[in-house]
Amino acid sequence: MNEQDEIKQIWCEEDKMFYPEYKTENGRTYRLHPKWFVYLEEFQPTPEQEELMKEPIGRWGRQWRKFMEETYPEQAEQMKDFGLDWELIPRRIDKQAQELYDIVRAEYQQRTPRPTTFSEISEWEETFRMMWIHRVETELIYLPWEEEEISTDPSSDKYPF
Repeated sequence: MNEQDEIKQIWCEEDKMFYPEYKTENGRTYRLHPKWFVYLEEFQPTPEQEELMKEPIGRWGRQWRKFMEETYPEQAEQMKDFGLDWELIPRRIDKQAQELYDIVRAEYQQRTPRPTTFSEISEWEETFRMMWIHRVETELIYLPWEEEEISTDPSSDKYPF
């Protein structure tokens, strides 16, 4: 935020006073969350995160979001309110699902060579597809949410995706 920018104030009904939207302490910039009235550090996205944000959220990312909203509604709400994770994690899942597609296909093809007749190929492809979907769902989407073990800091070793 530049000094030339107008300082936006946010009204807190509970405290009956205005708070600045941004504040800077020790060289770090914080933004006031308008719902929770806590200051959160403004993170600058990494180049990898910026590149990922250019992609739309696909099937697997949407499925993960739905799972989180239905199974862990409080955590999903916090993720929506407090950071980029709600936008980044689904895109990472989509990317990893595509990578898993190549892995599962190679593994399946090695174990079960692709047949040559139409009906056998159709059955082979359907079996492969079901194996891939199962792996995506069990390895990337339907995971228990364990807040103590998962860090939402992208630079952390415990970042889930």
